[in-house]
Amino acid sequence: MSFLAPQLAIVVAGIAVPLLVAMYFLKLRRRRLLVSSTLLWKKAIQDMQVNAPFQKLRRNLLLLLQLLILASLLFATARPILRATSQPSQRVVILLDHSASMNAIDVSGTGWTRLDEAKLAARELVDNLADGSNAMVVAFAERPRTLTRFVSDPRKLRAAIKLVSPTDQSGRLEPALRIIEPEALRSEASDGEPLVVYVVSDGRLHLPEAGTLSLRGADLRFVRIGTDHPDNLGIVSFSARRDLDKPQKVQLFARLLNDGAELVRANLTLLVDGRVAQVRPLRVEAGQSKSIQFSFVMPGSGLIELSHDREDDLSVDDSVSMLLAPSRRLRVLLVGEANAFIEHAVRAAGIRRLVRMTSKKFENQAPHHLVRGGWDAVDGGEAFDVIIFDGHTPQRVPMVNSLYFGAVPPIEGLAIKPSHVDSPASELLLDWSRMHPLTRYVSLDDVILSRPGRLTLPDQAKVLFIGREGPVMAELVHEGVHHVVSSFDILHTFWPMHVSFPVFVSNALQNLGLGAMADQAGIAYTTGQVAAVPVAGNLERVRYRGPLAMDKPVRMRKATLDAFVRTGIYVAVEGVDPPFDRLPVNLLDSLESSLCPADVLEVGTIVAEGQARSVAIHREVWPWFIWAALGILMLEWFVYTRRMYL
Repeated sequence: MSFLAPQLAIVVAGIAVPLLVAMYFLKLRRRRLLVSSTLLWKKAIQDMQVNAPFQKLRRNLLLLLQLLILASLLFATARPILRATSQPSQRVVILLDHSASMNAIDVSGTGWTRLDEAKLAARELVDNLADGSNAMVVAFAERPRTLTRFVSDPRKLRAAIKLVSPTDQSGRLEPALRIIEPEALRSEASDGEPLVVYVVSDGRLHLPEAGTLSLRGADLRFVRIGTDHPDNLGIVSFSARRDLDKPQKVQLFARLLNDGAELVRANLTLLVDGRVAQVRPLRVEAGQSKSIQFSFVMPGSGLIELSHDREDDLSVDDSVSMLLAPSRRLRVLLVGEANAFIEHAVRAAGIRRLVRMTSKKFENQAPHHLVRGGWDAVDGGEAFDVIIFDGHTPQRVPMVNSLYFGAVPPIEGLAIKPSHVDSPASELLLDWSRMHPLTRYVSLDDVILSRPGRLTLPDQAKVLFIGREGPVMAELVHEGVHHVVSSFDILHTFWPMHVSFPVFVSNALQNLGLGAMADQAGIAYTTGQVAAVPVAGNLERVRYRGPLAMDKPVRMRKATLDAFVRTGIYVAVEGVDPPFDRLPVNLLDSLESSLCPADVLEVGTIVAEGQARSVAIHREVWPWFIWAALGILMLEWFVYTRRMYL
């Protein structure tokens, strides 16, 4: 045990202890009187007023008790601490995690959440700062928020910590470290005290990759929050798909993770528009996950919710929801001469409504007549979801999402440049984007192109394929419409002979035709995402009620909502058309649902000092001595009253 303010306690003791003892040296100067007997005076008469000093100090229980009371108060004044390892540096940063896993209630015997415990630990760090130290407080989850810059006033630091509120977002450490990286480099450049960074968290964080940060001037320390034996059953994956051939058939997929130490049993309940559709028993082994699938028929739209009935340490991942889109058969238009390769690839993707149109007939169409209705439009009509241009350059930019082979729309900055005269007759692709939804499961290692040329692209375009002379396929968005363009004619390649061609066409049709619903049969967001809500009419503001109220202005018929903080269903107050009138928000993060705290934070940096390590913090125990003083005071009162009893 050590003390934070021993000098103050010594000064107070030097004054109080002599005064207390001196009171027992004082005595009364009595006047002599003759009385018949003093038998009844022996217990009743006490010294009530001092008028003569220096009596002999005798053994006195009251004096002993009062000295013990004074000693307890003096110990409290000295601010004793336990497990003190080191004094913080003159420059300290406290990173306080308030992500979803910090809402767990596994703090033994307190009823607190991990965030409550983390805020207490952060306040203790502030209390342990040496005089004149400067500290900075940053709260982080999906994104960091600087609560104070470097200040030396502990009251401001404690007030900032008190304002940290819980979120249901994922925890990402890298953005928070990005904020303090300049301060760390500044400390290193000045050859001063290293910047001490305390990460107060359970360690369930998305950590930065090695080499992405330089924290040479920082001493990173990890204050571990949470217990080693949590109990949680969480839904960590949730998706829905419609069959392309039978779109009224819905398949729902979910995965649950048991982060506890024992096998758990629960019931999964599927709700459709608030009505129970299915209930299924579930059994998950300790530390394992389990996938489950539901199948049902639902041609229209509706709100689907999935939840389990087991009580555990974290409630935010016990239920998920999605706004299911109505069934819809994609309608595709092929513009150009007959091309059996493209037609077969479209049919292989499950498209039954393929219309072929000559270039001349297409140019005679009114552009807006080709645009199909919105997500909830009735199935049918003559408009299209996707247009494929095979070697035809349209005179106007289509208002429908489109795929181009050997052609590009008339967009400024977009053009096809022919191959150089000295270029070889055939070439292989040098590279392609393997993470893009259009190239999922697509392998192009041995695809040969015949003099494909290259694309010149505007700044907002995303390159998909790269050839010998530059990009040969790219994606761009123009006035809200998606265009996938290529510089080559597929008949001048060997690509149609590869299995990757129909896979690519299927990916393109689903992503261009279904948009955000290519991988989902409905609309759902995760915490941390930003939603752009289209608004019709002259509405000036968009308002939502739900777990948190949201109010945003409308600009150019669109309202951009802040990143979602809490899970749940947000309902528009007025003026927002489906499907954006209801916005389901889920967590769906297996790292947040795995509650067992990390032992260390392995933060990759370019030097060894960047690796995190556990550190003990000071815990002040002065309240114990205050309670001890109160207890002794009650005992002293009891002894005194017994002495006064006749």
